[in-house]
Amino acid sequence: MKRLIEIADKLNELLNVAELDMSKLQSLAYELNEIPDLRIKLIDFEQYNEENLSKLTEEKLKYIKEQNFEKAANVREEEKECFKYANFQQYFNLKHSFFYPEEGKLFYFHLGTERNDRPVKYYLFGE
Repeated sequence: MKRLIEIADKLNELLNVAELDMSKLQSLAYELNEIPDLRIKLIDFEQYNEENLSKLTEEKLKYIKEQNFEKAANVREEEKECFKYANFQQYFNLKHSFFYPEEGKLFYFHLGTERNDRPVKYYLFGE
């Protein structure tokens, strides 16, 4: 666990450095791969935010007006996911992206607020 905490701290430092050191990011990713049974989870608040929630709600209402209930139901599922993330972010008052280690898990709370958020997210998660 100590090793995972150290890696998470280094990843958090990389999020806001002036120039992202890709070799250091690669090295940390390799170290993560060496930890047995580690699960890494991206929690993407940039994608699931209140702005997107509003858009999805409008889209759902449009489909309901058109009586296209299948599409409305599909959008409702996305809307629920967005709502869950928005409430989580608000409840914990999250303002900045960060890595959070737990036993056997590493969470990346991605808000898109840090200088190197996008390249780190893309490198680690391909998104």
